[in-house]
Amino acid sequence: MCRWVAYAGPEIYLEDLIFHQEHSIVSQSLAATHSAWTTNGDGFGVAWYSKRTAPGLFKDILPAWNDSNLRSLAASIQTRLFFAHVRATTGTAVNRSNCHPFIFKNWTFMHNGKIGNWHDCRKDVEDLIDHEHYRHREGTTDSEALFLLALSNGLTDNPIAAIQATLKDVTQIMERHQAQEPLRISCAVTNGKEIWAFRYSSDDQSPSMYIGSPHTRADDQNLHAITTIASEPSDSDAAHWAKVEERHGVHWTEQGVEHFAMMI
Repeated sequence: MCRWVAYAGPEIYLEDLIFHQEHSIVSQSLAATHSAWTTNGDGFGVAWYSKRTAPGLFKDILPAWNDSNLRSLAASIQTRLFFAHVRATTGTAVNRSNCHPFIFKNWTFMHNGKIGNWHDCRKDVEDLIDHEHYRHREGTTDSEALFLLALSNGLTDNPIAAIQATLKDVTQIMERHQAQEPLRISCAVTNGKEIWAFRYSSDDQSPSMYIGSPHTRADDQNLHAITTIASEPSDSDAAHWAKVEERHGVHWTEQGVEHFAMMI
């Protein structure tokens, strides 16, 4: 599995969450505490938004803890919204195309989990991706396929409906193939202004997800505002974090966070 963190709020340096936390995403790449996969060393990626419409993107196959370029970039880039992800492959190749996040125009997506029996279901899932979006397929992961299928299902118009329709499509394919492995999803998607995050599984054991307000060096710090959605807390202060329940999601805007149930 993988670990990820999404941030939106007052402008900070990437390193504030990627490195400068008690239990940062880079620390989690070495020693995750809320996952059966302790080490997530099969690549990393970060996507950040600035004044441009499309996000910046940096990905590599090195372990996050061992990449000096990531440390340098994180110390130099300031942003109000970014996604960071460290990968533990569930069976697909370790290469840059398979590293998260994935980008389409101004949209960014990252995922932790799996489509059960992916190698059996892969062709049927990819067949549902429309021609406009399939030509952007670069890797072999189920995660990228989920993103492109969600785009085909209208993600840019209604992210919640599109993700739910995508999970229904995948569930039906898994049933046709009599998949013995579960569908497990913890994912986030953004258009650069809002964030939608989803937690769902077919066996009620979806990967963990939390919302929180960890301390950063932001100049206009709001101690009560939720700024972070993450696989696991980045500090040990329980007052900073709340768990997102199984088969639920959250929608972050500048006005706050709304919770919703997943209707699959």
